[in-house]
Amino acid sequence: MRAKIILILILFLAAILRIYYLNKIPNSLYTDEVSQGYNAFSILKTGRDEHGSFLPVSLRSFGDWKPPLPTYIMIPFVFVLGLDENAVRLPSAILGILSLVLAYQLVLSLFPGRNYKLALFTSFFLAISPWHILQSRSAMLVMIAFFFYISAVYYFQKGLHKNSFFILSFLSFSLSIYSYYGLRIIAPFTIIFLLLFYRKNINFLSRGFVFGVIAGLVILLPLAINLLQKPDVVLGRAKTVSIFYDQGIKLRKWELITKDGLANPLLTQFFHNNYFLYTRDIVRRFLSHFDGKYLFLQGDTVDPFRIPSMGIFYLIDSLFLILGAYKLYESKSQSKYILLFWLIIAVVPSALTFITPASNRSFNVIFPLILFIALGMTSVSKRIILSCAVSFIYIISLVYFLNQFFINMPLNHADWWRYQLKETAKYAISHEKKYQNVVFLSNYEMTYVYILFYSRYNPERFQNEAVRTHVADPFGFEHVESFSKYIFYNDLNWKDIKDNRLPNSLYVVPLSQSGEETDYTKLINYPDGKAAFKIFL
Repeated sequence: MRAKIILILILFLAAILRIYYLNKIPNSLYTDEVSQGYNAFSILKTGRDEHGSFLPVSLRSFGDWKPPLPTYIMIPFVFVLGLDENAVRLPSAILGILSLVLAYQLVLSLFPGRNYKLALFTSFFLAISPWHILQSRSAMLVMIAFFFYISAVYYFQKGLHKNSFFILSFLSFSLSIYSYYGLRIIAPFTIIFLLLFYRKNINFLSRGFVFGVIAGLVILLPLAINLLQKPDVVLGRAKTVSIFYDQGIKLRKWELITKDGLANPLLTQFFHNNYFLYTRDIVRRFLSHFDGKYLFLQGDTVDPFRIPSMGIFYLIDSLFLILGAYKLYESKSQSKYILLFWLIIAVVPSALTFITPASNRSFNVIFPLILFIALGMTSVSKRIILSCAVSFIYIISLVYFLNQFFINMPLNHADWWRYQLKETAKYAISHEKKYQNVVFLSNYEMTYVYILFYSRYNPERFQNEAVRTHVADPFGFEHVESFSKYIFYNDLNWKDIKDNRLPNSLYVVPLSQSGEETDYTKLINYPDGKAAFKIFL
C-alpha cells in the first residue's frame, strides 16, 4: 500500500511537469506536430488525410510518410477539444505519464522479490527526466511508440505466467510498429529475442499465445499489403535519413582509393570498401549515443529536440548510471541480458542514420538507462547523509532544467519550435480578406500547414484546391505550391521579385532575404524581440 501511495505521488508530479502550460511550452507546435494535428482533423471531418487518401496506413504528409497511429490517437482529442495545441499534445503527455506505471510494473516483473524501491526509483527518475518530459510535451511520435513498446515487453513478461497476456503483448508490438519507423526494426528483433530467451517457459501451442500471434498479424496486415504495393511508403522518412542514402561514405571511399590505391593496393582492397567503411561508420554512430558530452552536457543539437545548455540527462545522473550498470553486471539476475539487448537494439535504428546522436530515434533506450540510474540510487539510499546530499543536488538540477525549459527556451530559442511560422500564419489569416493573394517566400518551410491548422481550413476544400510539387526537395520533402489565395515560393528570392509583385498582394519574407529592407508593413518578431519575418504590400 505504501508503494502505491508513493507511485501516485510520483504520477502527480509527472502530470504537473507534462501538462502544465502544455499548449504554450514549447511555445509553438513544430511542423510535424501541426501536420499530425491537421491530418487528424481532416480524417475526422472527411475520413481522408490532406492528400485525399481514405484512412491511410501511412500519412504522406510532407512526402515523409509518417506512421499513422499518433495521428489517429489525436482524433478523439480533436473531436472533444477542437483543433488546437492541447488536442495535439495531450495524447503524448497522457501516454508519457502512463508509461511510468508500465515502467514500475515492468521492473517488478524483471526483478521479482518485492523490489518496490527499485521500481519506484525507476518511475521517479523517468518522471523528472528532461528527455522524457521533452518528448511527453511534444507530439513527435516517439512517446506513443515508447508506450506501446514498453507495454509489449511488460505483457510478454506477464504472458509467461498467464498465457492470455500474450494477446496484449503482440497487439502492443503491432501498434508500436504503426507508431514510429524505428520500431519496425526494434519490435521484430525484440520478439525474436524474447521468444528465444524464454523458449523453455512458453507454451507455443497455448490459446493465448496462438491468438496473440494471429491478432498481431491481423493488425499488421494493412501495412504488409502496403509494403507489397509501395515499399517506399512503408520505409518513408527512414530512406532519406539512412546512411546508405547519404553520399558521405561513397565520397570518402573514392577519396581513400585515390590517395592510397597505387601505393598500397592490398590495403585499399581490405579497408577501402563499402563493407568496412559502412560498418565502421555505423559503430561510430552507435557509440556516439553513449558519449558523456551528449548525454550529460550538450544533448541533441538538432531542432526541436534541444534543451538549452544541458544534456538529455542531469549531470549527477552520470554517477548513478555507472554505478547501476556495474551493479547489474555483478548481479545474477537473468533480466540483465534483456536490458543489455534493449540497450543495444534501441540505438540501432538511430545508428543507421546520418544525423547522430539523435535523441528522438534512440528514445527507447531511456528505460534501461534510467533503470541503471535507479539501481545505482538503491545502493546509496540507506545512507541518510549521502541521500540528503544527493536529493539536494537533484532538486537543484530539476530547478535548473525547469528554468531552461519553461523560461529560457521559450524566450530565447523559440525558433527551435518554429514559433515564427505560427505567428506569421496567424497574422496572414487575420488579414487575408484584404488581399487578392498572400505570398510566402518560405525557404522550404512548411508554412502552408500552419495556415491550415490555425484557420481550421475546410479539409475537403483543401484536398481539391492544393497544388503540390510531388517532387522531393534536397531534404527529401514535398511542398504545396498554392491553395486558395495562398502562394508559396521556395526557390525565389525577394530581391528578384520585389519589383514585379502581384497586385493587391501581401508578401511574407524571411529576414535572411529582407534584412536591409525598411519599407515593410509589419515585422514578425520572436519573443526576445529579434526579427523573423517582414511583411510587405
